[in-house]
Amino acid sequence: MNKEASIISSGKFGEFITAKRKAEAISLRKLAELLNFSPAYWSDIEKGRRNPPNYNKLEEIAKIFALSEAEINQMIDLASYDRNEIPMDLPEYIKSSELVRQALRKARQMAVIEGKSELVEQAWRDFLRALEAG
Repeated sequence: MNKEASIISSGKFGEFITAKRKAEAISLRKLAELLNFSPAYWSDIEKGRRNPPNYNKLEEIAKIFALSEAEINQMIDLASYDRNEIPMDLPEYIKSSELVRQALRKARQMAVIEGKSELVEQAWRDFLRALEAG
């Protein structure tokens, strides 16, 4: 299992937010108020009975909890996974770059159609290392 999959499988959006809220000693009612939601509606989100909020609200949550970049990415991944969507921070970037779309399609072709998923995973790991190296 890759790192991203393990992050997503390690919990749900509501569990993540509840843990952050409790760590900051913020009541459910107060967080709902800060986000302009009713406490009952927000409770349903934390309990997984309603979909996580949209990207703009996630940005507000990130500010309220002063989340790190890694925590923001985890929160977005969890919310998007629970909403059964592509991570909310990526569609605009994907739409704006022909090269990104070509790379994703080639990776999908090799992994799914040609059955070379291990090769594709290694290529993505190498690509990330190259980006991080600057």
